Amino acid sequence: MACLTIATGWKDTLEKRAPGFDEYLAGGFLANAPLLFFTYIAKSLWSEGPPAIGLEIPSMVAVALGGIAAGHLVVRRAKRDHFRTGLKVGVSSFIVNFALSSIVLGGASILYGVWILFLFCCAAVIGSYLTKITSKEADLAS
Repeated sequence: MACLTIATGWKDTLEKRAPGFDEYLAGGFLANAPLLFFTYIAKSLWSEGPPAIGLEIPSMVAVALGGIAAGHLVVRRAKRDHFRTGLKVGVSSFIVNFALSSIVLGGASILYGVWILFLFCCAAVIGSYLTKITSKEADLAS
């Protein structure tokens, strides 16, 4: 009987449905992981402070990669409306980033917040459409 319960519980996780708060929160933390990893590496390499110029592009790439991964993984659970789900993942990623930067970095400027919001939203929407494209290719291949 326990084996049947485990099997049906596992099957429920594969069903397409609207993502809940916990999926959006997990996507927000996942999207911030590459940026935090990059920040800690930069702080360990330059203990007196990172150079003012030269780290903007790698940090933007880290934000974009995190947003794409989070958007892709959260939208895999969605049954429709990839754009809205990707946008919600981007906003949740921004909220998590705002909280983490307030705690870890001691706050951030308004310009930083606008750039991070823009990058996370764009990257998460791109990740959500990558999910849509790859699911169509998988349907065509089978």
